Amino acid sequence: MKKLSLVLTMALMVLSQSANAQTENLFNHLGGGISLGTDGIGIDLAMPMTDYFAVRAGVSFMPKVKYDGDVDIDSNDPSFTAKKVNVEGQLHKTDFKLLVDFYPFKTSSFHLTAGAFIGGSKLVNIYNTETFLAKKDWGTAGIKLGDYRITSDENGDVAADVKVHSFKPYVGIGFGRAVPKSTLSVSFDLGVQFWGEPSVWTTTKDDFGDKSYHKLTKGDVDNKDADKFFDIMSKIVGYPVLNIRLSGRFF
Repeated sequence: MKKLSLVLTMALMVLSQSANAQTENLFNHLGGGISLGTDGIGIDLAMPMTDYFAVRAGVSFMPKVKYDGDVDIDSNDPSFTAKKVNVEGQLHKTDFKLLVDFYPFKTSSFHLTAGAFIGGSKLVNIYNTETFLAKKDWGTAGIKLGDYRITSDENGDVAADVKVHSFKPYVGIGFGRAVPKSTLSVSFDLGVQFWGEPSVWTTTKDDFGDKSYHKLTKGDVDNKDADKFFDIMSKIVGYPVLNIRLSGRFF
């Protein structure tokens, strides 16, 4: 019985020393980083939890890049005043991020990362840049896609949104410490944001004249080019992340 008590006492002492060592490392340093990569421009703060774990929290955003092109309009409807219309797409991608880095080796900079990016669901907004409907039909007429009509708004404009999940789990690997041991350091990250299958949403009008913000599917649009578009989108369930991060240690 005395031997068992001695063993238990020694075990408790070891556990106590280990817990104290972990507590000393818990949030005892603070660092920050600026990153640039496929997820845009990032700013974050980082803290070590132990010698093996660190947490990063911040925000990343993409510049609101715009691109445009002409779309053919093939219709005998007198509402249409043009045979082609210029459309513009604008990228929207701003996410808050919470990431946990795991360092398998105490002195190594190699790390495994898990966490999430959280932001708006709208990824791209597409809209016409010039009038193509007769003014008397603004808000009632639009472009017909299969059984659905993308209805114009009160200004005669037609718009569509490409959406992804607002909560995007992330896994990745990298090299570099979240909080450097020196004043400054450079780190690299490679991973994937899982944002789900992208979807197209637009305001549509059914045969009864009822409007709704509707998710378009492949079956809604009887068009070969549109079918290819939906087939490609169904496979893009993840977004690759590759960035370089300049980090500094505050204390």
